[in-house]
Amino acid sequence: MGVKEAVNPQVTQLLKTISEKMTELKHPPLDVLTPEQSRQFYQIARSYFTPIPVDGVAVEHTSIVSAKGHELPVQIYTPPGEGPFPVLVYFHGGGWVFGDLDSSDNVCRYFSSKAEIVVVSVGYRLAPEHKYPAAFHDAVESVKWAFTHVKKLNGDARRIAVGGESSGGNLAAAAAIFFKGDEQIQLSHQFLITPVMDYNFDTLSYQANYKFNLTNEKMRWFWGHYLNNSSEGSDVFVSPLKVTCAEWLPETLLVTAEFDPLREEGFAFGERLKKAKVNVELLHYDDLVHSFINMIGTVDGAKQAMDEMTVKLRELLHN
Repeated sequence: MGVKEAVNPQVTQLLKTISEKMTELKHPPLDVLTPEQSRQFYQIARSYFTPIPVDGVAVEHTSIVSAKGHELPVQIYTPPGEGPFPVLVYFHGGGWVFGDLDSSDNVCRYFSSKAEIVVVSVGYRLAPEHKYPAAFHDAVESVKWAFTHVKKLNGDARRIAVGGESSGGNLAAAAAIFFKGDEQIQLSHQFLITPVMDYNFDTLSYQANYKFNLTNEKMRWFWGHYLNNSSEGSDVFVSPLKVTCAEWLPETLLVTAEFDPLREEGFAFGERLKKAKVNVELLHYDDLVHSFINMIGTVDGAKQAMDEMTVKLRELLHN
């Protein structure tokens, strides 16, 4: 894994354009930024992420009724063809605070079409209105729902995976740990894209203090809204890297980016799985930043990475 001295120039230009817009709009500093404001600014920033047209995927909007009675909005993406297809239960990014089904729509369409899989995208509850463990519980409920409804999804129960980006990757990994050893619910794979894996700010990538998209300060802000108190950071369903026994976790496709504060915890989780004899495919992108999957319509390198990730996902799920 070679380390480049600079971020992809198209990424730099895109982030510069967004930063200038945020300055124009007087984006407040993090110590006074409210979650409501963050969602508004996120919606504006999203307008700079150009989607890629994806044809032929059927999209259905429905909801999951949880065991406690609240509804989780769900978007189901089905590729053309007869099936049954592999199924990916997917959780969007956004630091557990923002993001929704719309923010992950283009990515989910892309995975469904190019990997030929059914994608179940889940609108889990957000913090701080719903702090930990609300989102984690929603992830667990979603996986149970996918197994229960696999025939209606035109899916293959032997090939149900869980995945997500950033905080969504955290929820996916936590759900995989929760179901480890379960006789009825056996996940075939986990697909973790630049995931949050540990409540720890002392890694080499945090020490690098990157200022590209996700920063140390933003991660502390996200954690502060997600957790009720810092002691919860030691919970394995908050910090999947703290899993004491990684044996029997599903085969893993792990994606990391060089200029990402979360890089080292991603590497460490991959090594933890390998030591437990879990098959791990690591795709590392040495000139990209956190959340690059949202830049595929603007940044050529992000699109190339997305293509490589999707090809590998297809190989794993269809093998």
